[in-house]
Amino acid sequence: MTPIITIIIILAAAALTILLKNEKQIRLSSLFLAVLGGATVFAMVLPILFGFSMSWSDSVWLFDNFSALMASLVAFVYASAAVVSFRYIGHEHEEGILSLNDLKLYFGLFHIFALCMIITVLANNTLLLWMALEGTTLSSTFLVGLYRKKTSAEAAWKYIIICSTGISLGLLGVLLFGYASSLTGVSGSEIFTLTSLFQNAHLISVDIVKWAFVFLFVGFGAKLGLVPMHIWLPDAHSNAPSPISGMFSGILLNIALYGIIRFRFVSDLALGSDQWTGQLFLFFGVISILVPAFMMLVQSNYKRMLAYSSVEHMGIITFALSLPGIGAIAAVIHMIGHTLTKSMLFFGAGEILLNYKTTKTANIKALAKRAPFTAVMFLLGILAIIALPPSVLFVSEYTMFVTAFAVHPIISLLILSSLSVIAYAMLRSTMGMLFSEEDSSTNHQSIREKWNITHSVMVLQLLLVVGLTFFFSSDNGLEFIDSVAKDTIYISK
Repeated sequence: MTPIITIIIILAAAALTILLKNEKQIRLSSLFLAVLGGATVFAMVLPILFGFSMSWSDSVWLFDNFSALMASLVAFVYASAAVVSFRYIGHEHEEGILSLNDLKLYFGLFHIFALCMIITVLANNTLLLWMALEGTTLSSTFLVGLYRKKTSAEAAWKYIIICSTGISLGLLGVLLFGYASSLTGVSGSEIFTLTSLFQNAHLISVDIVKWAFVFLFVGFGAKLGLVPMHIWLPDAHSNAPSPISGMFSGILLNIALYGIIRFRFVSDLALGSDQWTGQLFLFFGVISILVPAFMMLVQSNYKRMLAYSSVEHMGIITFALSLPGIGAIAAVIHMIGHTLTKSMLFFGAGEILLNYKTTKTANIKALAKRAPFTAVMFLLGILAIIALPPSVLFVSEYTMFVTAFAVHPIISLLILSSLSVIAYAMLRSTMGMLFSEEDSSTNHQSIREKWNITHSVMVLQLLLVVGLTFFFSSDNGLEFIDSVAKDTIYISK
């Protein structure tokens, strides 16, 4: 089963946003077709992921355990964000924040953005992978600048300039890999397929591979948000509509990392070792954990706080991938856990924004009293993202540190200290938002929050975050995650 049906459904969803004239019809059609499109992705990849079907590839598509996992994560976040967007964007349209044309633009680009991510993780052709990844930038730039404020316009420009520059460097890396492949006797479009690169990696010039991977790592690393290429990320995440912020942090960053991991696999096969690429992952992983630790102490915007948390978690995954042995298992578990937890938190941040009309942390008072459902879910999400058990992120970080302290004890201690600082910063901000007293002079609505569809999505995500903790602690869970991890790392013979 190829992704053609999924592509048709999602393109139809985008087209309907233009053709339909009623805002509720647009929201309903987008919700229905996004869920349907996500369901077709699950139908394609879950049989492979759980061993009912074999991995397969052709000149365009690659379906193995790793791509199947990533596609399922994209599909889940896409469908979840569609549900949240139905309420969130509808509310902003009712309040006059977004016009009908803005609503059409939002949902049209929302679907294209998701489609580009799906194509990225299922592409075997590396040029198609690159084009789809660049497509995520072009489609989401206008979503960052949707509100047409000065800050959102600046964030959109910063985002497209930095990420497109990075993706251009990534293209140079892709072309160099293709050139190196052509020197091995491969011809035609096969020089740009991942499977051909895997099969002929041992014949590829080591010098070309090193240059190609550096260009690709730095280029895709800008999209990933690794320090120091991360400067676009806090602005884009804090200015985009909250469902889009959830897609950015929850899955887009992992999509960029997916591209790096695929080409790292080729590089390690060509070099006959993972030590050279491991040093890059180690350096950028560590600094991407340390820098957010300092930045989060001074954040006064709760969406920017969550954005810096995403930089930190991409650093954790990158660091885990630098480790031997079970480091890859820890990285894959962390990718899953971060996708679920961070998208949940940004959906919750959207509910806070709808209630308070501000992203300033200091202006959020008595959240537990005014919006008790959002407050509880947001607090539980914060506890999960800082890896308190029974969060699945506790499993991944514990697994990572088991190896890390044996290999890099000083660095591991430094990372653990940074994670403690981050946990303190996030809990301090969250507790202040939940339990501080409102000023008596502040004029707020007296109506208490009612349960809504966003809360239902957040509950589902939280149940998965906790449930996966027990699954990945079981023999079946370890076997499952090991099958995915084997598609991500070089294993010396």
